[in-house]
Formats: sequence, C-alpha cells, structure tokens
Amino acid sequence: MRIAIAGSGQLSVHIARPLLESRHEVVAMLQDGRANRGFNRRLFVFLSRLTGGGTPLSLAMKRGIPVLWIDKMSEKELAPLRELAPDLLIVAGFGIILKKPLLDLPKVGCINAHTSLLPKHRGPNPFTAAILADEAETGVTFHVMDEDIDTGAILEQVAFPIGPKDTALTVYRNAARACEEHIVELVDRIESEGLQGTPQDTALASYDKKLNEEQVRIDWAKPAVEIDRLVRACLPSQRARFQHGGNTVYILQVSLEDAPVEAAPGTVVKAAPIPVIATGKGSVKVVRAYTKRPVPWIWPAPWGRPRPGERLA
Repeated sequence: MRIAIAGSGQLSVHIARPLLESRHEVVAMLQDGRANRGFNRRLFVFLSRLTGGGTPLSLAMKRGIPVLWIDKMSEKELAPLRELAPDLLIVAGFGIILKKPLLDLPKVGCINAHTSLLPKHRGPNPFTAAILADEAETGVTFHVMDEDIDTGAILEQVAFPIGPKDTALTVYRNAARACEEHIVELVDRIESEGLQGTPQDTALASYDKKLNEEQVRIDWAKPAVEIDRLVRACLPSQRARFQHGGNTVYILQVSLEDAPVEAAPGTVVKAAPIPVIATGKGSVKVVRAYTKRPVPWIWPAPWGRPRPGERLA
C-alpha cells in the first residue's frame, strides 16, 4: 500500500522505519505547518538535517520522501498529497486535529497510533495520566480516525507494563517500540481486510489534558508514593516543582524513605548530603533537582542549602 505518515516525534519514526523496509511504500511525511512557519521552519529543517534520520523530517530527507506541511487543510494545501494518492494515512503524535478534507483523502482511510489502551486516557497526556493513576500497564491503540479525538473504532491494542521507576518518557519510548514491532503486520491486515475495527465503549472513556502549573507543584501533605509518581509522570517535559529560598526547584528524581517520620509535611528532616523531606505519609529523598535562577544550578547549591527543621512551600 501507498502510505503517508503524519507525526513530529519518535513515535512516527518508529512507525516509518519498519514500513520503509517492508513491501509497502511511504509516499509522504506530513509535518506541522502551524507550529513551523517562516524562519522557524527553516531553522527546524536545518536542525533536522543534523540528526541523521532521528526525527521524522530528517528521516524523510535522508530517504527522499516528500515532506508536506499541513496547516489549514485547504484544497490547495492538500493538492500535493492528493497527487501522491496515498491508500492509508497513519497519524502518530501529530499536533493538529485532522479535518474532514484530509480524513477523506486516503483511499482506504486514516488510522492513529495513540499511546494508551483506549478508551481510557484519550487526549494529549496519556502516559502521564497512566502513571498518576498508578496503573500496572498501559499500551498503544491503533484506531480508525474520525473527526473527534481518539474516538474511532479500535483495530489493535498492544499492552506493556508500567514499572515502579518508569517516567512519562520511558512509557513513551516503550509505546514507540510497540508500534515498531506491530505496524507492518497491522498494515498488511488492513490491506487485505480493510478498516475493520471494534467500537469503543464510551462508558469507560476518559480524557486527559496536560497538567497545569498548579498540578505540577508538590503538595507535601500527600503521601510520598504519590509525590514520587508525580515526579516520574512529569518527566521530561513539565517537571514537578516546589519553592525554596524564593526560587522554583525542579525535581528530576526522588526516592522513597521507608522509616516513618513525625515531622509535619514539608519539613526538612535531613539536609545533607541529600535532602530528605517529610510528607503526609513517609518521606522522600530529593536525589536530583535544579533551579534556573540566578543561573541554572543543582539544588541544593552550597550557598542555599535547606536547614533541618525548615518548612518548604
């Protein structure tokens, strides 16, 4: 089949690579023209050339695949894709919601690779949401696309476990590997059977937005295990945070302390060599953290170390 791929991250790269080695033909790579205009696009293209095939754009340039920039999805904008006559469009981490003119363009249809076990965790934040919900597993769902978000009939699901050290980034990487392992077989089946999917159970559906500023701030009154989950769920893009000495401290890693503490939540139980903070249940050791001001530096810095007994915001 003739396949177009729309995506800006590693998910689409992991889908494109096995398809490029299959009997199917990747005829176009669709990129977000809304986020990349003018100088930004030229810079984006320049930087992509340096990655050697590590991004969808650089992979397309390396393999001679036409790159099409999608924004308004007007007939003029879609004309080059129409000339390439794709049978199937595969969406994987695309920043634009597809409109009907594009959804109707491929001969067979459009499918999406969504990084959760739908109908749970629709929307842009599925891996973060799965960690915060303390779920034992998540996965990838390949589904037929319609004009709503992540609502189409399910074609295939691949599950994998969420470990106690997993972050949003490692869950995303596991999802990308699952896509790479299953995409060719799925496309083969679509070629022979068409888009035969199972409707989603809307009663089980949930939708997860990206966390806001308030949601990524540490609430020391919560149990240590919940704080640990928030830290892992926020990596690498948002990062859980708290205030100390007038600065925002961004946390990269904590570990749980088993010994019970009687101090109030937010109290610095131990300051050196690694700070230990009391929570609503248990305590956490702040293994890796940093501040951005006055210059980017590890926290705690020698000149701003918290004192035992101090209460953190």
